[in-house]
Amino acid sequence: MSGKLIVTVGPMYSGKTSELLSFVEIYSLGKKKFKAFKPALDSRYDEMCIVSHTNAKVQAIAIKTPKEIFKHIDGDEKAVFIDEIQFLSKDLEGVVIELISRGVHVYCSGLDLSYKNNPFETTAIIMAHADEVIKKKAVCHECGEYTGSISYKLVDNDSEIDVGGFEKYIAVCRDCYRSLKKKEEEMKNSKLQRLF
Repeated sequence: MSGKLIVTVGPMYSGKTSELLSFVEIYSLGKKKFKAFKPALDSRYDEMCIVSHTNAKVQAIAIKTPKEIFKHIDGDEKAVFIDEIQFLSKDLEGVVIELISRGVHVYCSGLDLSYKNNPFETTAIIMAHADEVIKKKAVCHECGEYTGSISYKLVDNDSEIDVGGFEKYIAVCRDCYRSLKKKEEEMKNSKLQRLF
């Protein structure tokens, strides 16, 4: 029987990793074998653990490419957990499909949108195959409403792949995102005018 794919997405600080870890706990309490994976790129809190912003954690294997997952699978796992999928290549699609065909349940979590409000390709592909997508929200850092759906970058660099936490990102709602982007534009224009 095929496995299932559950994908949890949302902005920063929406509880995606906490949700993933709650599924890990179910398998752990049920004494069912599982493996957890994370991108090697994400070493914010711990290089060998998936860690939530609330400091819950589980031992994980850091990988550079999705296909490395197969090197660590023994064949009797009931589930595989993969955090921060937006940092992995779209090769993750084939890996996930293969695991599901082997009867393994796969749980993924990651950002669905970049700070530029663009979909992350790998996350979008994995969501398309999901049996269930859990879309999380965060409390908007600006207005305080529980409508945060976009991560807003506080630091001035243009990279959409930029690992960070509270020092780099806040979660905001659509309205506050537009407002912040407008202020950003006004500041840039003001700087340019002062130069000439």
